[in-house]
Amino acid sequence: MNHQTVRIASFEEYLASGGDSLEDQAIEVIERARRLVQFPHTVILLLSFPELDYANRWCWQHFGPADGNCLQYHSDYPACDLAGAHSHKGKWIWYWLVKTEYNFGFCEWCFFELSDQNRFLASVSEIHWGEKYT
Repeated sequence: MNHQTVRIASFEEYLASGGDSLEDQAIEVIERARRLVQFPHTVILLLSFPELDYANRWCWQHFGPADGNCLQYHSDYPACDLAGAHSHKGKWIWYWLVKTEYNFGFCEWCFFELSDQNRFLASVSEIHWGEKYT
């Protein structure tokens, strides 16, 4: 049996969570608008760190590498075999919004294509803590 705590959330729910100061939230609104220019289709989840890593591996397997600096070396479920500082060009990104409690928080996935957003949304029920936590 796999442990699962993930659930679909919204940007408004993140803002209402009180995890960030009002000033930090205002900055997040501006930075999010910048991200949405390139990656306009989003999904926000409230989840654990292992679920975040599991979801990112799923995205790599289905959409290819995430765009930007590669952080896979920190992952419980790394999808990239390259060592050292490097980056990728991809058609999706993820962005950690705020930690709400120990090892839990809000994360947003942003997709270039609407079809990728829809595939990711359809897979949310399959996201769990993964094989390291069974």
